[in-house]
Amino acid sequence: MELLAPVGSKESFVTAIRAGANAVYLGVKGFNARLSSSPINMYDLQVLIDYAHQRDVQVFLALNTLVKHEEISSVVKSLTSIRPLNPDAFIVQDLGVAGIIKKYFSEIPLHASTQMAVHNRMGVEFLAEQGFARAILARELSFAELKLITNKSPVPIEVFCHGALCFCLSGMCLFSSFIGGLSGNRGRCTQPCRRRWKNGHKSGYLFSPKDLELAQHLPKLKQAGIASLKIEGRMRSSEYVYRVVKAYRLLLDASSSDYAEALQEAQSILSGDMARAKTTCLFAGRDETIIQPKQAQCLGNRIGQITAIEDSAISVELMPGFDIAEGDRLRLSNPGRDTTVAFKVKTFSKKGSAYSIPFGKGSDFERNNPVFKTVDVKLDQKDLERDIDHIYADYAHLNPPRKRDTPEICQAHTALISNKWKDSKKSVPLKEDVLWVRFDHIKWLDILCETAKTKRLVFVLKKENLPFVDSLAGKQAYGLGGELPPFIGQRDTALFQRHIDKMISAGIHQWVINNVSQFGFFKNHACELSAGPWLYTWNAYTAAFWADKGLTYMTVSWEDDFLNIRKMCSPGLGGQTVLYLYGHVPLARSRIMTDHMLEDCVIQDQAPITGQSERSLLRPIFESEMALLISDKPFNIFKAREKLRECGVRHFGIDLSYVKPRKDMWQILERFYDRQNNMPDTLKFNFKRGVK
Repeated sequence: MELLAPVGSKESFVTAIRAGANAVYLGVKGFNARLSSSPINMYDLQVLIDYAHQRDVQVFLALNTLVKHEEISSVVKSLTSIRPLNPDAFIVQDLGVAGIIKKYFSEIPLHASTQMAVHNRMGVEFLAEQGFARAILARELSFAELKLITNKSPVPIEVFCHGALCFCLSGMCLFSSFIGGLSGNRGRCTQPCRRRWKNGHKSGYLFSPKDLELAQHLPKLKQAGIASLKIEGRMRSSEYVYRVVKAYRLLLDASSSDYAEALQEAQSILSGDMARAKTTCLFAGRDETIIQPKQAQCLGNRIGQITAIEDSAISVELMPGFDIAEGDRLRLSNPGRDTTVAFKVKTFSKKGSAYSIPFGKGSDFERNNPVFKTVDVKLDQKDLERDIDHIYADYAHLNPPRKRDTPEICQAHTALISNKWKDSKKSVPLKEDVLWVRFDHIKWLDILCETAKTKRLVFVLKKENLPFVDSLAGKQAYGLGGELPPFIGQRDTALFQRHIDKMISAGIHQWVINNVSQFGFFKNHACELSAGPWLYTWNAYTAAFWADKGLTYMTVSWEDDFLNIRKMCSPGLGGQTVLYLYGHVPLARSRIMTDHMLEDCVIQDQAPITGQSERSLLRPIFESEMALLISDKPFNIFKAREKLRECGVRHFGIDLSYVKPRKDMWQILERFYDRQNNMPDTLKFNFKRGVK
């Protein structure tokens, strides 16, 4: 079984290998899910990959973000520069990028990122069919589900065994994007789930889960046939990486007779990782204490408190048994303001148990605020920097400087989209726009069927409304189709398959899918399939990938912006693009929360978020045994319809999901047809402000 370690710096790269990692993963600059980790430039990559390969350690490069259309050329430049370095795999989320790698960089294997949200066997089978060499599964799976998915899997399976958990299912979170335009799907997550929120009588860190630890379950993971154990932590210190890798290496190398003793030693090592409390998530059954609202985010080990604040220094009183050394990293926390800052101690003065430390941001903190230690320099490898210097010197000696040929950037990838929609460019545009109306409550059906204007009705299936599919019979004349939710667990696939088959038998042949696994539901049916918003069509290359798989229409992501939509449609894609102009946006979908953890009322942030003119308001919804956070105010861009028509878009949508069926909701449809935008208390999300 492979032990895969996170790397966010040169120091953690070396310490991971020292501690016994079989493989490491790190981000491609500009296009990875941890953009704020320490940058590793192209020369660093060259030296470090060579160092790893000399020690039979593999290096996987994470290119696991969604990519805007205009960024594709930069991605290809990066791929061209990286190719000569011989990385062992690319970890990807964007299927447009995957298609380019598969065709033009085929010698480098593809791993499907957990951001792709693969969570059942059909998803793994789809990835195998597309040439992926490995599937990284969602973190929120039980051991029983893992066994079913892994049994005789067509590709090796990788799972997370340790590190931070997200409140939301990976790849399905728009939370950070919603509150400030910084997308977690693009490596810029501002971690709103680690902030303080208020929900009725409850307040605190309502969405901040414990950290994952599966050390005690390694024998089960081996038994299930898991190929790789992945540690999360590219933003963590090299000391953290060393500790965690060393602990899991100890367990993997232990014989069955020595395992109990090895587990005790490993857990002792892990207890000093300065991270959050631990959980097995859903692996060994539901953890009802996985969210601890009164516990702050990952701050480290508390060592004391602030006793005085001066112009350029703070005074810290330490608790018994703790000390501070030059090189330690400390974190200050002001719980009242929900503010923290971490810094490296360069110098200090000491008197008894009190320390005076230079610090220039004292105005953000107060007396008695707690102080935490996140890195203890005594625990770091003392010769680490010297070792790294030797690695670079040895490489330079064996590879003397010479004029490097600038790799020629291949532009052949443009052929993937250059003529893809040429017939659409020549075709006469639709005289009338096509309106898609999505709904999830069966009572909407009779109301919506009263209007001849509506062109396509889309019934969103979920476990709660499956018993009502018989009511859909005979409604196909209204352009009725079905849409699948983005998460259908392994044990529910047979249930959904029965109801999908029933609807198809009733004449419903238009379907929207929201996960790569869902192609499998239609293998034996001739249906018109379209990509939903959770298949993330952010560039025309992804659209071309879907078109090659037989999809007819591609739905724009809720979090996308106008400039990217316009550029994406420029190759002629507009006629195949569906864009929803109205709806309550699903911001986060969580499998780890139960209905008693939140009250059925509006949720708001307790502290103002930088750059926000007003507080973020959310509403909790519970469906299909999961918690959803939706925008309390609806998204509405009716006014932008003419601009979008200029991009070639003719298919527009209104989403009535999470809205109670009422006849007076006709106002929404009338405003669409009258091109009005005068609806109070609505929002534009990223459409105008842009998304980063």
